[in-house]
Amino acid sequence: MKKVLWKAIIAMAGGLVAMTLVLTPGCKQKEEKATLRISCWAGYAKPYEADFKALVKDKYQVDVELSIHNPTDQDEFFLAVKDNTADLISPPIELPKTPRFYSFEESQPYLQPVDINNIPNLKKMLPVFRNDTTPIYNGRRYGVPYNCGPYGLAYNADQVKTAPDSWNVLWEPQYAGKYTINNNFPKVNAWIAALALGYSYDDIFDIDKLDRAKIQQRLDLLAQNAKSLWDGAANPDEFPELALATTWGFAAQQANLKGGNWLLAAPKEGGTAWIDCWYIGAGAKGLTKQLAEEWINFMLAEKQQVDVVKSQGVSPVIAEIGEELSAKEKAMFHVGDNDYFKTVALWRVMTEETEEAFDAMWQEAKKHRE
Repeated sequence: MKKVLWKAIIAMAGGLVAMTLVLTPGCKQKEEKATLRISCWAGYAKPYEADFKALVKDKYQVDVELSIHNPTDQDEFFLAVKDNTADLISPPIELPKTPRFYSFEESQPYLQPVDINNIPNLKKMLPVFRNDTTPIYNGRRYGVPYNCGPYGLAYNADQVKTAPDSWNVLWEPQYAGKYTINNNFPKVNAWIAALALGYSYDDIFDIDKLDRAKIQQRLDLLAQNAKSLWDGAANPDEFPELALATTWGFAAQQANLKGGNWLLAAPKEGGTAWIDCWYIGAGAKGLTKQLAEEWINFMLAEKQQVDVVKSQGVSPVIAEIGEELSAKEKAMFHVGDNDYFKTVALWRVMTEETEEAFDAMWQEAKKHRE
């Protein structure tokens, strides 16, 4: 009986060792297949799929398949981790702490902390991003910043000869019907309306600090005079017909790649900037979680961070890029410029009352397009 029991223990131990070896970089004892489910904004995963598969195959002897879904609305990120249909998501940094998307309930958390030991490239990150406490909960890091961009004011330099210096340009009569603005993030339009009226960064994230009637009047005109409203990202194919556009940066870059001459203005009132983060769903376990952390580290590598500028037209989060970018690109996208990011209002968690107010105000404003 003792011999049988001892053999069973040895067999079990051997199985555990084999499993450990599968998860150990460089191990060649066993090959395994895995699937990593990624829900991310378009362009954040598909272009890098082949390189990541090769990295995982070489490092872990694992054949990984990527199941990639591209939402157009941030609600989909929350639902993906709530329903355990994604292992990785790439929402705005503040989303998991936003009241209606709160993801840290102790009885049923929708996210899990990352093991920073598996993300060594985190050390390369600019302090302004690395020290942001938004993705920290109970002293542990849940989110890892990936890129950063403005809700920016872009202008067609072929049509607008002098760079606009104020958000108020969007309300000038000569540009009625000649600009496009975001539709599915109502808060960003409320913010620029408030900035145009002279409110400060400390005011714009709290409806109680704003004159709602004045903001509503501005939003009504903004919606009424827009040529189009965009969800997800602005349509670069429309840009040749436009003089102005609000953009995350992506569309202006794509329009320029198609022969356009679009630049980003620097409104004197300032502006807001989003940070997109990688978060790991609570359902990712074992090898899946480790590969999710490997993906995050991979996306912070220099090659992928260069592509944040070249393909996405927004700012990378690591401090040093090397010589892959031109001086113009580095200046335009504030590469490595920690001080610059202190001058913009990085998106903040707002109260449910403020979120609901901005949503209702935007719905009211869109009625003026009917």
